[in-house]
Formats: sequence, C-alpha cells, structure tokens
Amino acid sequence: MARDERQALAELAEQALSRGEEEQAEARLTAWLARQTAPNPANVVLLHWTAMLRRALDRREGAIAALEAAMRLAPDDAGVVHALAHVSLEAGRPSARLFEQAIRLAPAKGEIRLGLASARLAEGEGARGLGEVEAMLGANPGWTEGHRQFAQLAVMTGQPQRALASIEAALQRFPQSEALRALAIELLLSGERYAEALMVADRAIAAHGPQHSFLLSRAAALDELGRLEEAAAAFEGLGAAKDQGHAIWRLRHLLRIGEVAGAIAEIEPWLAGPGAEAIWPYAALAWRLGGDPRADWLDGQDGLVRVIDLDPAEIGLAALVPLLRDLHARSGRFLDQSVRGGTQTDGALLGRCEPEIARVREVLRREVAGFAAGLPQPDPTHPMLGLRSAERPRFAGSWSVRLAGAGFHAAHHHPQGWISSALYLAIPKGLSPGEGWLDLGGAPAGLGDLAPRLSVEPRPARLVLFPSWMWHGTRPFAAGERLTIAFDIART
Repeated sequence: MARDERQALAELAEQALSRGEEEQAEARLTAWLARQTAPNPANVVLLHWTAMLRRALDRREGAIAALEAAMRLAPDDAGVVHALAHVSLEAGRPSARLFEQAIRLAPAKGEIRLGLASARLAEGEGARGLGEVEAMLGANPGWTEGHRQFAQLAVMTGQPQRALASIEAALQRFPQSEALRALAIELLLSGERYAEALMVADRAIAAHGPQHSFLLSRAAALDELGRLEEAAAAFEGLGAAKDQGHAIWRLRHLLRIGEVAGAIAEIEPWLAGPGAEAIWPYAALAWRLGGDPRADWLDGQDGLVRVIDLDPAEIGLAALVPLLRDLHARSGRFLDQSVRGGTQTDGALLGRCEPEIARVREVLRREVAGFAAGLPQPDPTHPMLGLRSAERPRFAGSWSVRLAGAGFHAAHHHPQGWISSALYLAIPKGLSPGEGWLDLGGAPAGLGDLAPRLSVEPRPARLVLFPSWMWHGTRPFAAGERLTIAFDIART
C-alpha cells in the first residue's frame, strides 16, 4: 500500500510541476513524509520530488533540506547528489565539492561537469573551472556544450580573446568538422563579433561548400557590419526564409535598408506559428515605421508598462547594495548579453537564499502580481494580453547588472519571458538630464528611426515592468555606478 501511495504522490508532483500547481502538491508530500516513523530508502524518490516542488516555489532552503535527507538515505545516488549540488549553486551556497562527489558517482555525465565549472566561477575560481573544461574538451573535442561553456567562462573571466580557443584546438585535430565550424560562427554572431563571424563563415564555405547555414551566417555578418549591398545579394541568393532564424536575420536586413513594406509582408506568416514571441519585436518596429495601426495595439496601449517607486526600507536597499557589489566582484560580461561596460551576475539571482535576496524577491513577486492583475482586457491575439496571469508569478530568470563609466545596455528584448523588469538600486550622482535613462520601445541602432515609447529616469528603489518582447536599452552616463536587479516572469 505504501508503494502505491508513493507512486501516486510522485505522479502528483510531476503533474504539479508541469502545471505550475506546486503549493498543494508540496504540502501533501511534506505531510506524508512527516508521518513516516523510520528512515526508509524507498522514500528517496519522494524526497527528491519534494525538493523540486520547493525549488519551483523559490524555497531552496527547504529543497536543500529534502535533498540532504535523501542523500543520508542514499549517499551513492548520483541523481540526488547532483540535484543537491545544483540547488545549492542556485541558492548561492558552496557547491563545488558536491559536484565533485556527483562526478565520482557518474563520471560520464557532462552536465555535472558543466555544473562544476559554474560552481568554480561562483566560488571565485573561474580560471580553474575554465582549465578543467579545457582539459575535458581535449579528451572529448566533439562535446558541443563543453565548448559553449568554455566560451562563456573565457569571457566571464576576462579572457574574451580565448572564447574560441577550445574550438580552434579541436579543429586542428578534426579540420573537416562542420559542426565545430557552425558552433564557432553561432558563438561569434551571438557575441556580436561580426567581422570574425564573417571570416569563419568564409572559411567554412571554402572547406565544406556553399551550405545554407554558412551562407546565412555570412549574409547576417555582412548586414550587421553595414556592408549592405553585399548582404542584399547574399540574402537574395538564399531565397525566402525557411526557418525562424533565417526569417529574423532577413527581417533585420529589410528594416536596415528601409524596406518596411517588405518586412511587414514577411512578418505576417510567422506571427501565427510556434515561437512567434521572437518575431513580435520586429512586428513592433515594422508596424510603427510603416504607420500600421496595429503598432498602437501591440505596444502603445495604456497599462502595458508600469513605473513603481518602492519603499527603500521595505526592499532592504541599504543591505542589498553591498551584497550585490560583492557578487559583482566575481562576475563578468556574458558573451551573448547586452551589457556594455559592466558586469552581470551568473545564475538565478532571485533563487539565492540570503535574507536580503529573499526579502526583495517577495516584494517583487507582489508587485508583478498587482501589475498583471491590472493589465488591459484579455486579448487572445495579443502576445502579452493573451496569456493568463498566474496567482503566484514565476521567475524565469533573474540577475543583477552593474554598469560603470560610460556603461549602457544595447537595445534588446527577452522573447523567453512574459514580463521583464528593471529595479534600480544605485545610480550615479549628478546625472545630466537623460543620462542613464531606460528607453522602452525604440528602435535598435540601424533598424529604423523610432523614438522610444517611454523613457524612464532611474531612481533608487524604482521598479519598471514591461512586456518582455518590447525593445529596451539604457543610455550611457559619464561616470559612477548604476546597479540594478532585472528579471523575467515566465510565460504561462
């Protein structure tokens, strides 16, 4: 009978995680486990599920307690040890030794080794983590995710010139690897290193022939470099877009050369398909540039953006700022992020267990819930208003950015989220009018002449909430520090 109960509770937990209904499921599993009078290895699976439910509820201390209990019952269970290492890393606790233990139990699992590299970075040993990943790639040069992690770690540890070193070493051994060349180009494009991407794409075409992916990358690099006539010829040769990635590069080109009507025509079919959240930002630009009334429906409605001045005492501003500065001392700039002249924290910031983080997290959750409840009327055709509002908003990602000197954010969007944000914690003193302001809804450089829908002056404890697909960026400032927390709320 107990086995049947365990199976039913495990199925309940799995369903709850998929539906976002963790609260009641966690309570049931916790109550059932509390009734067990003696340690039983058969309960390890339910302890693991309990931890995953608590993690989803941002109760990582409780998740760690459940996994520690499971580990006492099954110290050689690699899955339990790995889960404890992963949740500990998210919570901001030391986790490298746990990852090392998980590797000893399951040495062939690459994701555990990647977790160890992240743990090294979090514990101030990023160079060591980089060296360990490089050594593993020497033994397994076809490990794609390892090359990605190496590139990211190289940039995060202040060695951007080494981002492709592992791929280059692998290509010395396997010069006919199309996959390695494609990965190199992908990383260079995501890091906006367009001249290098063009060079590698040309080499790939010379080595492997005029394959579509290499030709598309070449066209994209030419376009981003401003070599528009060459880019136009390259895109023409590729024909109509057959996938979303191709469509986005082509839309950027059409907007860059002022072919707004052509961009609008090409956008239409992609808005009805899967992954349309990556296309909506370009619809916003094209419709505004073309005078299409749908532009106001998309991102001009009242209530899609909210500016909230929080109580500095309620969010614990005085204690939060030094904690984040300490985290930034071990952070860098991501390869594929919008930060210019600053650092961005790694991992899920709002998943950490420090009381300063927990305090601000719950204030932010409350404000997001209020914002979502006050959105304009539901509209199933709208990318923001067509999604239901969860009673308990989920953080899909969270981080802090520290800008200094003339730092800024290039205009970008977050298609993986529903609601995005900026919470200002520290700003430079004596800013001139407009310096460091947040621009929402304007066109990125080169993609049209559009003023922002709204520009927001930064102030300590000011929270700005807006649609994740809305273009946003910040203006540079001359000197000083600009410290923020940002997060995305998951699509439901």
